Amino acid sequence: MLLKERPDGRVELTVSLSQLKNTYVAMFRQLHAGGMSVDALDEDDMLLTLQTFLQRKAAAAGVDATIHAEWEAFLGVRGAPSCEQRFGHRDAET
Repeated sequence: MLLKERPDGRVELTVSLSQLKNTYVAMFRQLHAGGMSVDALDEDDMLLTLQTFLQRKAAAAGVDATIHAEWEAFLGVRGAPSCEQRFGHRDAET
């Protein structure tokens, strides 16, 4: 990882694809855990920008990001509950 301050006050961050995946997963988990508001965490659609970039990388690698198991495997997520486990209670409520 490399941080570089620019003369205009902005900061450039150079990361590997693996580091970007880890950053995205950490931000996504923090958002869904309720630890931060969307506005506080996702200034200027940062999370969406990262997700779109990563989904393009996944597609280029032959991964269907619409299939949760494939998407999570691409991101390096291990041991996450399946969609059926996470959302099975919804079927019981209907």
